[in-house]
Amino acid sequence: MPTLHRSRLLAASVASAMALTLAACTTSGSSSTSGGNTSELNLQFTGVPISLNPALAGAGGSTVYTALAYDSLIHLSNEGKLEPDLAESWKYVGTGNKVFELTLREGVKFASGKPLTAEAAVASMQYFLKAGGPLTPSAGAVDKVEATGPRTVQVTYKSPNPDAAGTMDQYHGIGVLIGPDGVANPQSLLTKSDGTGAYVYDNATSVAGSRYSYTKNPAYFNPKAQRFSKVSVRVIGDPQAVLSAVTTGQVDYATGSPATADAAKSAGLNIVKAPFFNWELVLGDTEGTISKPLADPRVRQAIGYAINRDALSKAFGADFTKPSTQQLIEGADGYDESIGYTFDLQKAKSLMAEAGYAKGFPLTVLTESILDRNTTYSQAVADALKAIGITVTLKVISTTVPAFIGEATSKKYAASIWPSAGPNMFQNYSQVSGGLFNPFGHKDAQLDGIMQRASAAEGSERTGLYQQASKRFQELAWLIPLIATENVYYSSAKLEGISASVGNPNPMPVGPTPELAWRKG
Repeated sequence: MPTLHRSRLLAASVASAMALTLAACTTSGSSSTSGGNTSELNLQFTGVPISLNPALAGAGGSTVYTALAYDSLIHLSNEGKLEPDLAESWKYVGTGNKVFELTLREGVKFASGKPLTAEAAVASMQYFLKAGGPLTPSAGAVDKVEATGPRTVQVTYKSPNPDAAGTMDQYHGIGVLIGPDGVANPQSLLTKSDGTGAYVYDNATSVAGSRYSYTKNPAYFNPKAQRFSKVSVRVIGDPQAVLSAVTTGQVDYATGSPATADAAKSAGLNIVKAPFFNWELVLGDTEGTISKPLADPRVRQAIGYAINRDALSKAFGADFTKPSTQQLIEGADGYDESIGYTFDLQKAKSLMAEAGYAKGFPLTVLTESILDRNTTYSQAVADALKAIGITVTLKVISTTVPAFIGEATSKKYAASIWPSAGPNMFQNYSQVSGGLFNPFGHKDAQLDGIMQRASAAEGSERTGLYQQASKRFQELAWLIPLIATENVYYSSAKLEGISASVGNPNPMPVGPTPELAWRKG
């Protein structure tokens, strides 16, 4: 049955901040349930898809490339609520949060025409786990996936997973089902989708690197939820070009920027915001393989205390940016207001001296200019570390996110800058335990033990353990939090049904019911 996927905001300060930042929020229209809308929807995204194969695709806003053509077992609404999609219901079997069961919807077909069965779902999920995509860690410690009936799928975990339902949504990969034809020939998914989504990828009218087109799926199980005859995603990265595209009607919806928000408001665009990214300096080389000083936790701690986060957030736009002092953003389950890095330059210098690096050392940091436009954040961090003698050389990837990920996981760099996300510690821990956040594969028995206990706990006990994990992250100083940024979106006044929240800061235009899908008024 549907369950709330995201924790409620716990602090009044968060609610107050949201009230201020959502002043220009979009209005919601009435929810018509009639189908047959023949209008077109034009979207913008900053970069090209990591992959059109859902098993190899990315998360966040780039989910749009797969969400249009592939429904997921469970749908995460804009408000952060889990809704039935390809799975009509779900539950844990027994105790301990280790066996999760889903009952599939009847009468669903893949784009190939083949039916959705438990066997087909299992084949897709098993393929995802073996494909090696960037979202694989988000599935949790899956032991096995099996069909226990014609419409019943069971997922067994090696350790307790308290957020199994959340991992089955459209943003996490394992629940985004690919048809048997696509599983048998993954290469075909780059030009022809094989999902159960409201739309199908139209390779003939798409232009790689520029525009990705989708048309109505004639076999979709709920035609009333197909609000548009055609959907296009246009790749536009420059903030000024994005603003121009929305104000001139080239696109109906786009990723905004603090630099253009005032102009967007003046132009009469609807503005939607929600907290999302927690930007971090990833100190992956904790054994000192490339940069010997980083093997000393005192050096890593010193870096944490050397960052003036208040100054950074003000410089980057206080309406959209906040200081980030710990592993989770405010409002996430596990955030602890009693901990976090303060700006203490004297303490940072003392720690450097204790570690034997009073004069500092050189450090090459990998970064990119796709999300960190003009490497503004990265340059500010490099400048801050000069105060403790660390001379930073930025290695900038300016092509694509996949190119950056490839470099970040190559073990050629001791540190990198990239944002993490997650509405609770379980999801965040799953994300940062591997991939570009942990390229050298370090582990900590104490942190892992805390998270194992938390995974089997409930309610306030689990939150308390999540907070212990937050404290342990700070002690380890593998990841140095910098600033928390909000996702900002612009839409035309005619586009309705759009909202964003802490529970879902990356709204998608499609949903399994008319009420969950965007529409034009």
